Amino acid sequence: IVYIGAPKANWLLDNALIDGQSNDVIEGEYGIRAYTGARIELQQDGEYNVVELEAAIYGGDQSGVQIKVEYSLDSGASWLVAETITIEASDLETFRVKLPEGVKRVAIVLVEAVGRRANFDDIKLMK
Repeated sequence: IVYIGAPKANWLLDNALIDGQSNDVIEGEYGIRAYTGARIELQQDGEYNVVELEAAIYGGDQSGVQIKVEYSLDSGASWLVAETITIEASDLETFRVKLPEGVKRVAIVLVEAVGRRANFDDIKLMK
């Protein structure tokens, strides 16, 4: 589900879960299903220049779900928005966001989606 340069990483899933039900849009057996206000946040420092992820609208939910890709330069003490993305498809789409120099942590936040959900898979953090 989640790949980074190191073999292990701790992630916070707030208002999100790892699942593989029939309505989940995922590559393999499991993916992340996120609900309104969800936060998927890397909990350890690294050095990242790009985040790539696959996202889709969950099940029969309406399109137009917005997510923000956020980053932290100070180990999670403060966060800045790298890009806001609108998810329109019910099939997985790949999104790639370039990050500024010095990024230590990354988060994906589901916004403006009252009562709607999204699926995420293959999150990749790259140098």
